[in-house]
Amino acid sequence: MNKRTFRAAVLGVTAVGLTLGTQACANNTGDTAAVPAAATTTTPSSAPASPSPSSVPSREPGAPCTNDDLSVEITLQPDRKDGAQRGLVAVTNKSDSDCGVNGRASISLRNAADEVVDVPTKEVNQPGKAIPIMLKSGSSAFEGIKWVPCDKGDATCGAGNTLSFNLQASTDGPPAKLIDFPAPEKSAITMKSLQVGTLQPATQGVVAW
Repeated sequence: MNKRTFRAAVLGVTAVGLTLGTQACANNTGDTAAVPAAATTTTPSSAPASPSPSSVPSREPGAPCTNDDLSVEITLQPDRKDGAQRGLVAVTNKSDSDCGVNGRASISLRNAADEVVDVPTKEVNQPGKAIPIMLKSGSSAFEGIKWVPCDKGDATCGAGNTLSFNLQASTDGPPAKLIDFPAPEKSAITMKSLQVGTLQPATQGVVAW
């Protein structure tokens, strides 16, 4: 084959290639690499959603009651011939959740300066041993207290005008609501000694000792 014939053959092949390429572009059938779609991250539908702050409870239902969960009323009982005085203590769950008590609410005498008065105090299993009690919101448990009154002029006599309660310690605590006690301004609650009974689910026998 001479040089002129070889050149003509090359030009013919080139022309055919250009024609095929033009047709492929026109038909959008060119052999081009596919562009991969952007990778995305999805959260499995089974994954639990994080709770919003408003859905998280502030305290666990059925947990032990704290002083903040409770309100306490102490009702003075009629005098008896034994010379002692008695009070019926009603411990009520004022919170929105159930909470439990087991034992007793400590009771302290306080004076007009809001100081705890030192009174010899004894815990007694009256009217029986303490039992666990679950308090629903608004429900109550009960205990009795008994004390020996005394003359305010006696140096060993404790005198005050209110009583406080505490489930978390043996003294101090928030004030209780007093019913049928002397007016606070008289500071006429006197105690030579004090006994504190156990919390019970009903009032039966609570102040009979």
